[in-house]
Amino acid sequence: MNALDKLFTPSGNKFFSLFEEADDNLRKLGQLFFETMNTDDKDARKGLLDRIEKLEQENDALTHRLFVELGKNFITPFDREDIHYMASSLDDIADFVWGTAKQMYYFDIVPIDDTTKEIANDLVKFTELLSDAIKGLRNRRELTALNSILTEMRGVASDGDNVISMAIFNLFNEEQPPINVIKLSDHYDMLQQLNNKCTDIINVLEGIIIKYG
Repeated sequence: MNALDKLFTPSGNKFFSLFEEADDNLRKLGQLFFETMNTDDKDARKGLLDRIEKLEQENDALTHRLFVELGKNFITPFDREDIHYMASSLDDIADFVWGTAKQMYYFDIVPIDDTTKEIANDLVKFTELLSDAIKGLRNRRELTALNSILTEMRGVASDGDNVISMAIFNLFNEEQPPINVIKLSDHYDMLQQLNNKCTDIINVLEGIIIKYG
């Protein structure tokens, strides 16, 4: 069975459906993260945090289902390691969305700065683009068309990296209470790791396009 045939097997469709479910969760997480980072009301943030946690747990369950399917199916739509990397990368983004939102709440970082709001806005853009890319994986004949989406995704991630780097530079060049510096330093580190996880999924998708496009 060639690569094209694999893409249209029932088992292949199952993988695509699970990836699309995980992606749908990420889009919801991105929107909730944006809402969380745009309110200083602690009660409202706690309610949003609970919803983020629920979606993160659902994403963990989806990742487990993907790994189970990977173990059960001999024929897969693309390389097993690519499926593993993709599932892990999607789950990592969900984990860091949840971790960053939780950190903001328990560190009681208020008011929320422009850097965090900008990253939250970028995450919404990124997850919308990611959704288009993942849906596009079903059509092998058009895989190379996804390169333009990946270019946009990489631009969003690059902008986020620059925003975070500038925030860290400013943090250590402005007078602030030491406790604020510690909190924000840890927080910017979490934002950077979240941004790095977004870059990881771009690299995984790029590798799939190179192999199968």
